[in-house]
Amino acid sequence: MRFKILFRSAFLLAILLCTFQSSGQVNISGKISDETKNPLPYASVLLKGTYDGSSTNDKGEYSFKTSEKGKQTLVFSYLGYETKEVEININDKNMVINAILIEKATEGNQVVISAGSFEASDKKRATILKPIDIVTTAGASGDITGAMKTLPGAQQIGEQEGLFVRGGDAGETKTIIDDMVVQNPYFSSIPDVPQRGRFSPFLFTGTVFSTGGYSALYGQALSSTLVLSTDDLADQTSTGVSITAVGFGANHTQRWKNTQLSIEGSYANLQPFFFLNPQNTQWIKPPETGNGALIFRQKTSETGIIKFYATYSLSHSTLNFPSLTYSPIEDRFDIKNNNLYINATYSDCFNNWKLYTGLSYSKSHDNINFDTSGVLIPFGRTQELTQTKIYVTHPLVNVSSDIKFGVDGQLQNFTDSFGIYQNSLKEQYAAVYAESDLFITRKLAARIGARAEYSKFLNKYNAAPRLSLAYKTGDKTQLSAAYGEFYQTPDRDLLYLSQEPYLYKSPGMTYELATHYILDYQYMDDDRTFRVEGYYKKYNNLARVYQSGIGQDSIVDNSGYGYADGIDVFWRDKKTIKHVDYWISYSYLDTKRLFRRYEDEVMPTFAAKHTLSVVYKQSFPAINSSISATFTYATGRPSYSPEFVETTTPDYKDISLGYSYLTQLWNNFTVVFVSIADVPNFKNIYGYRYSLDGKTAYPIIPPSYRTFFIGMFVDIGRKTTN
Repeated sequence: MRFKILFRSAFLLAILLCTFQSSGQVNISGKISDETKNPLPYASVLLKGTYDGSSTNDKGEYSFKTSEKGKQTLVFSYLGYETKEVEININDKNMVINAILIEKATEGNQVVISAGSFEASDKKRATILKPIDIVTTAGASGDITGAMKTLPGAQQIGEQEGLFVRGGDAGETKTIIDDMVVQNPYFSSIPDVPQRGRFSPFLFTGTVFSTGGYSALYGQALSSTLVLSTDDLADQTSTGVSITAVGFGANHTQRWKNTQLSIEGSYANLQPFFFLNPQNTQWIKPPETGNGALIFRQKTSETGIIKFYATYSLSHSTLNFPSLTYSPIEDRFDIKNNNLYINATYSDCFNNWKLYTGLSYSKSHDNINFDTSGVLIPFGRTQELTQTKIYVTHPLVNVSSDIKFGVDGQLQNFTDSFGIYQNSLKEQYAAVYAESDLFITRKLAARIGARAEYSKFLNKYNAAPRLSLAYKTGDKTQLSAAYGEFYQTPDRDLLYLSQEPYLYKSPGMTYELATHYILDYQYMDDDRTFRVEGYYKKYNNLARVYQSGIGQDSIVDNSGYGYADGIDVFWRDKKTIKHVDYWISYSYLDTKRLFRRYEDEVMPTFAAKHTLSVVYKQSFPAINSSISATFTYATGRPSYSPEFVETTTPDYKDISLGYSYLTQLWNNFTVVFVSIADVPNFKNIYGYRYSLDGKTAYPIIPPSYRTFFIGMFVDIGRKTTN
């Protein structure tokens, strides 16, 4: 009897407690959908710090009760989407809370901002060329610039070093290493003999070749940027030895747990190369170069790393070339160069902030002796650049979108001497910039940026907006567009003239300006890439030197202008034929300029209307070998006499072949490579040089036509595996 009374009392008490608890609960309900308003079934909803929550039904709807009160956090999550937290204030009333979740941007589904850029990287999905392509492309001769010339937008210029992009000259392209400007990326110029880049492609793990519309992080480049990224820590301790037809080199890398130290050295003398390849140039002293480099890496945390790179080189060469004044008497050109480049950077992450800082210094000095008809004229050129840079990056609404902002400061010193005369120029340059990558939806992304610059020499400011958009039209296709304004200080030779009031009148110089408009369509998967891009580039305020009339004063100002428009097409296929990789690039360019000493708005001498490159590579795994072939064609370029009479060069043609063989030497991994350039011996002409009176002209031709090159690299300690 007592048991029944106790049971009834307990049961009644439980009912009363449940009734009391229920009366204090609040119902929270709503609907969860994606950014296109489609419902997300079986998504999770949880009141943070409690066990209260629910899951959505097949209509994306949820509902649950809670007795929590006051300020709370509601957490919405769904597989493949960004988690969303919403602050709510719970009182005695039921609540309806709807949520829209944004799909995570992954390598497989993320739209890529690509207008104007070709990326070569081992670590990115959106890859056009990998670093290994740079050293195995026939005709590139292991030079970064040589490989970039096989991509659309780049011109085939054979008489001068540098990248000439979409109607721009080499001075309008800037080379960047780890976000720091390189003032002298090529060996010193020699008349009509193009120079190689100073840096080995093996130093870099990533390359972004921007043919226009580049990031606000960079400036002072009217046309394009070549952005190179060095590796972090090396995989292991190693030693390498290279022997080629022009010299030899050695390197050693010591790897500890969080530290790397590398030492490199090389020597090159082109005399043996000239013995194998008859020269059109009359060399008195073939180019001779010595180079040393030191690389240090220190990992400071899971996300932090210090990078230090320093290199020093010496070079010397002498040659004769036809005189422009007393033809056919030859002039002699002797040049000695020493070059120092130092680059130090530090980057790390702190909570949600990413920090980058950099400091670089470079100094290049040329001693030139120019002998014309027995009169020796000494020249001197010194260029010095110190740069500091810092920027931070922080995520915005979700981890896929971010904003970065920073400052850039540069000190430049130029000194040019000509006999007893000397010109000098000091520049202090400062810039601030901000840029945000916004992944608005899984299919739509934007990059919005701006850069403001100040030049003390010009005493002028500028503000340059940048905008890129990309829309994913399918799993493997997308449309992109870009717009931007890009400023650059005029060439220092013209700035020198503006400082000579007794010889030239100048109203004061200002920035040159190029405005870019780009539209791009791209298809890309792991084995095939197709890309077509149209562009229009408008030039304003180009620097000029001219006479206002016959017998009138000479003027230096920014009255020049011009345009460049065209279409670039790229196709790469690594799938159709087994063990075969090939790509085809084509560029159409329409451009005219009135600048420098030009008398009319005409096509510049470094522009060709049509350019075509076809690169073919085939591997033979059974015999550890590979072959490559490159065909290049470009229509003739204009050349102008002193009276500004136009002559057009013959069309440019080249077929180059390459062969690589993987073997072992003394049980160490070894690569033997052979290349032949201009196999059919086309005898190209790059342009014409005219005497001062315009009566005599001679063609600018390659230093040698068909060239043969052989080399070997041995990685000591690394064994060959079959």
